[in-house]
Amino acid sequence: MRSFLQRFFFVSSSLVTSLSILSNSSTISVGDTWNTINNVEKRFGASVVGVLCVVASAANAAFQYYQVDPLAGKLLGATCIWLTIAATLITTTWLINPVSGDKLDKLYPVKSNSVKTKFIFEE
Repeated sequence: MRSFLQRFFFVSSSLVTSLSILSNSSTISVGDTWNTINNVEKRFGASVVGVLCVVASAANAAFQYYQVDPLAGKLLGATCIWLTIAATLITTTWLINPVSGDKLDKLYPVKSNSVKTKFIFEE
């Protein structure tokens, strides 16, 4: 869908790069970062903040596309629906799974013995 929207945008504006395309690329980057925090590192508290950043970034990209072509903005805005559902699921998962006792995982990344962040080239 993103490829279709990029082409749709290019046909409408004849621009190879613009704020709209950069905002869409930013959404992908923020989403990949959130994916690592949530699925690889399992930092459920930080994941709540991360998914909200993904929703905000996607809404910004949809708005930027809407400024150039309303149909492209509406199509990209449809992704905000399932991202909102994902944000609800992530937040609920965080709320019902306390770390120890009744304490919830912190909403910001903290040093932990259970989570080890490392680069792929580190062994």
